Amino acid sequence: IDPYSNTCIADDGSKEEDCTRFNCMASTSKLPPENTCTYEGEEYACVENSLIPYMNAKIDAGDAAFIAHTGDFIRGSGFALNTRCTDYTFKSRKDLFMGATNFLTTPGDNEWNECLGYDINSNTDQLREKWRDYFANQMSPFHTFTKAFPVRSGGVDEKPNISRQASNPENYFFRYDGVAFFGINKPSGTSYISDNAPIDLNEEWVEEKLREDIFCSHLSIVIISHSWPKESLYDKIDQYYVGACGATRPILTISGNAQPRTYCMTKNGNRVYVTAEAFESGPILLSVVTDPDGGDFFHVEDVDPVDSNRECPSFLNRRHWE
Repeated sequence: IDPYSNTCIADDGSKEEDCTRFNCMASTSKLPPENTCTYEGEEYACVENSLIPYMNAKIDAGDAAFIAHTGDFIRGSGFALNTRCTDYTFKSRKDLFMGATNFLTTPGDNEWNECLGYDINSNTDQLREKWRDYFANQMSPFHTFTKAFPVRSGGVDEKPNISRQASNPENYFFRYDGVAFFGINKPSGTSYISDNAPIDLNEEWVEEKLREDIFCSHLSIVIISHSWPKESLYDKIDQYYVGACGATRPILTISGNAQPRTYCMTKNGNRVYVTAEAFESGPILLSVVTDPDGGDFFHVEDVDPVDSNRECPSFLNRRHWE
């Protein structure tokens, strides 16, 4: 039996093509059989064969720098009930995303606080450590960038260094061309990191990295998370820059929890909120544009005009693919 195939074996020896059962491998002892399903199928194939090649081509052409996934790379089952969170599914998704250039991800609730046995009173457990090992820790292929970002006018190749929070390496930070990028752990629903920890660990992380900007060199802030951060996190950013630099900074937040057919964008003061599309509506291309006269602006390109969320987008005959 190939433990990473999408075909599992039921207790009676028959094949279960869709891996819909938890105990889908024949038991060889009195213990419950291990769930070896990887839950791939058509959605997995869409990401592997259409979306990743398209995004890689954009990076190779110098039109993009990195790929950010906002979480929920497996289906969920409700708080602390998801039996799909296994070493097999995590390895399957790691292998999938290894094909993507400069890939980063933040946890979604489906593969974090919905995992079977999640303990909201602890910062870690076996499954969270597996997630960190596969997608964030030093041995993970996604711990650092592998390809230099596009060369700026008059500049040289640059591959930004990614900093990760010691206690929560799923939280990341890097700086490029005056823009501060934060990935934070904010799954949908309640979680330890932002609800039960003695202090909000996301806010602690952002404050730690902001204090390093003693010369007010960050022109804008980009936050990537599964669901919207708490208002108090934005307040801390504004308070820091008003106090240290005399003015707020534009803040772009990219969230993926709602999974709409087309992206949504709203603005409130210095804050811009973008909800990424569900993957079968295609990726979106987000850019930070610096005005020579001062100020950063955010631009969104919807690369899949069909926006069906029911059919895997194809880019083979599109101008973007050339």
